[in-house]
Amino acid sequence: MHNDIAPSLILVKTALDKLLDEATIELAVVGKATAKDEMVFTQDSATNAAVVSSVIGGGGYFSSTLDDVAPTNEANLSAAAQKTSLVLQFKKNLPISRTFMADQQLSAVSKAVRQQALTWAASQDRNAFSTYALGFTTQLTIDGVALFSNSHINQNGDTVDNLETGVLTDANLNIVVNSLRTQLSQTGVVIGYEPKFILTPSLLHQTGMTIAKSVLRAGGANNDLNYFSEMYPGMKVVYSPFLDATSTTAYFVGSQTHGVYRFEREAFFTDLVDWKTNINDQYMYKMRAREVVDSIEYSGLVGSNGTV
Repeated sequence: MHNDIAPSLILVKTALDKLLDEATIELAVVGKATAKDEMVFTQDSATNAAVVSSVIGGGGYFSSTLDDVAPTNEANLSAAAQKTSLVLQFKKNLPISRTFMADQQLSAVSKAVRQQALTWAASQDRNAFSTYALGFTTQLTIDGVALFSNSHINQNGDTVDNLETGVLTDANLNIVVNSLRTQLSQTGVVIGYEPKFILTPSLLHQTGMTIAKSVLRAGGANNDLNYFSEMYPGMKVVYSPFLDATSTTAYFVGSQTHGVYRFEREAFFTDLVDWKTNINDQYMYKMRAREVVDSIEYSGLVGSNGTV
């Protein structure tokens, strides 16, 4: 390569993208939840700069009859006021000197790109898990109360409690799981939600794994069967380090489909702008994504603040 000739823009972008992908793959850790986790966040797509959501419910259980005459009590359905979730744009530019490319001094560039892969993943997860971290305080659902609250009002007019207390123990986890199972849906019926994941702060993950995944009952002396590992062998126990800054005691249990959504408008993408268009003789490696995570409703989730 001649020192006065810049490499092909397409080849450079391809090489940088490969470094970014490799660094992203290296981030995969067993037990660590990410914003793309399909259990922890109900995944959906966005078609505009904002997502407008509502929920329809009410009517209670199906009516029963002994003949072919239709029941007279038709379902009384209602819809909650709409909730608007604004799509966020994540953006960062990485300047790369033309002479670095021309002289093939790529080790520094490689380090910078790999660092940006780590930074993007952290930025995406920090934003997503703030929904859970703030779920006891400022993170609201469509009914205007905190995501985890004892005063939700569903569309059937029932008061629903999906807030528990108590440190993470075998007994308290049983209370949280039972709260999920008996939770009233928006239609006012007991759906029978089953726990598919337990989400904890990083500091609490070992405790969660011990309680939920031990073959025998955790902390017991009588070789009792561990109810959770026997009943729910597929239940994930995952953590996020972005919960610890808010609380190291809170934990959450959720069903397969629930009311915390991640809407993706534009998946993470990159573009490389030629140095010829930059007055500083620099390539500009642009990284962009657009998405929003929001708590639409309480359904299918129970949270414990972990206090005594």
